Amino acid sequence: MSSYSTIHTVAFCLASLAVLQTATAFSSFQLPKLFEPIQKQQEIALLEAISSTQNGKNVTPLKQKNVLAMVTGLETKYPSPSLADILKNDATRNKLDGTWFLQYTSPSIIEDLTIDANANDAEWKIENAEENITTKRYNAKGSVSAGGIEVDVSKDPPKQIFELANSSVFNEVKLDYGSVRVGGPFRLSEKKGNRAVVSFKELKINTKFGLTLDLGFLFTIRAIFSGSDESGWLETTYLSDGIRIGRGNKGSMFVLTRDKSDVNP
Repeated sequence: MSSYSTIHTVAFCLASLAVLQTATAFSSFQLPKLFEPIQKQQEIALLEAISSTQNGKNVTPLKQKNVLAMVTGLETKYPSPSLADILKNDATRNKLDGTWFLQYTSPSIIEDLTIDANANDAEWKIENAEENITTKRYNAKGSVSAGGIEVDVSKDPPKQIFELANSSVFNEVKLDYGSVRVGGPFRLSEKKGNRAVVSFKELKINTKFGLTLDLGFLFTIRAIFSGSDESGWLETTYLSDGIRIGRGNKGSMFVLTRDKSDVNP
């Protein structure tokens, strides 16, 4: 074989190897976020913004406003179907049904908050309110209030579980001494399409020592005095495969994910 042919053979082998390496690298190449769909980009930006905030507890008012702007953008451009429409369709039922992890909580209206000590007790205006359900604003930052039970959730994201087969919703929160489960059946609101009106009936405290305290009777007593067992609502304002955004009757806004690891605590 001539030296010329040898050089060509070596050159061909090197070129083939380079092509093979390029193809291998391309096969494992992931498109940057820039090439993700716009909606997905917005979701990624939101999850990054709420990471390392201890469920909204460790945020400044400015960051609260920025997160709320991201949330409003998703809600406005990609609004959730009404709850009735969600329940009619198997695909959307599956999106909503099951376990969600509460990753971030904050007030729905940041600019109207005051530094007054009684701000949490101030009445705020809300359209289409349900009868017999309090709408006193709750300045939620790293905590939740379900049926009047307030729990700090800054250390570990709690679960919110929709059991659509039973038309029920529950919150489960881990505590140092065990866990708390609170919730009950819901009905579709006649005043707002994306709202589930909840009757809190179950309150169980499961301790690490094997003791379970059933305190659901407290809700029964309250219902006698208030005239109704309906004591809260939650609205689903944005719904995708991985993220759900909602609003509560006390002015709270919350972001939940299917995957607990989507947000760093």
